[in-house]
Amino acid sequence: MRRAALALLFILCFAVQATAQGGFGVAYYDVDKLYDTIPSKFYDDGDYTPEGRRRWNGERYVAKVRNIARVVDSLSMPVVVLYGVENEQVVRDVVAAAGEDYAYVHRTQDYNDGLDFALLYFADIFFVERVTPWRGAMCVEGEVNGRELTVVATNRSSSLRVLFEERDLHREGNNIVVVGQPSRAGFANLGVEDCSLKAERAGRGNIFTSGHWVMRDRVASNIAGSKQCDVYIKSWLLNSNGVPQPTFDGVRFCGGYSSALPIYIYFEEIFAF
Repeated sequence: MRRAALALLFILCFAVQATAQGGFGVAYYDVDKLYDTIPSKFYDDGDYTPEGRRRWNGERYVAKVRNIARVVDSLSMPVVVLYGVENEQVVRDVVAAAGEDYAYVHRTQDYNDGLDFALLYFADIFFVERVTPWRGAMCVEGEVNGRELTVVATNRSSSLRVLFEERDLHREGNNIVVVGQPSRAGFANLGVEDCSLKAERAGRGNIFTSGHWVMRDRVASNIAGSKQCDVYIKSWLLNSNGVPQPTFDGVRFCGGYSSALPIYIYFEEIFAF
């Protein structure tokens, strides 16, 4: 397992460096259950409280917030979508801990686990005009350098289809990026290409399970032209076995980041400044 995992690290080091050349990028990161320490009255987050199974206290919470902020800063992309944040205060804490000057949008998803999407962005690059929450999804429409850009984050293919219809996302001139965990079949007939498929076919993935790398999270887009879509990796995101370093192994606190690696899409031309 260690050999296979480290092989991916070697392959991806080149891909990560390619994002530092300028242009415009969108990243997606499942932060793996970033709860605050306060028990909720509306859903069961009992494991993530000071008295819960995971002994989720202020010290552990702050460590996790700082870890996620470190990843966001390392990505340094104009748009970073996070999944797995409990509420707006959690998002504020991540933004405050980050060195980059991010604005954010957040909408409650009403999941049974209380976890939401948030979109962090450079407000002088991406001008947000409209935010539409939907069941298991968030649609953020705006403009980058005079061009329309819509970022849709979702874990439900059914919500994706509804949003495309409700917001008329197929309108002429609208550049679309979809991130999250919809099924590949969910992109059918929506006019977007699964851009993460190329990296997946090359053997790369953003989670390590049953001895293999799997591309669990996806990025899709209707944007033509030169682009790069891949897994984002740094050695400090991995444990000694060369796999993503989680916050917990069962109930044992590891102090890591997430069981998933971020993924990104990078455009070299269409949004060029």
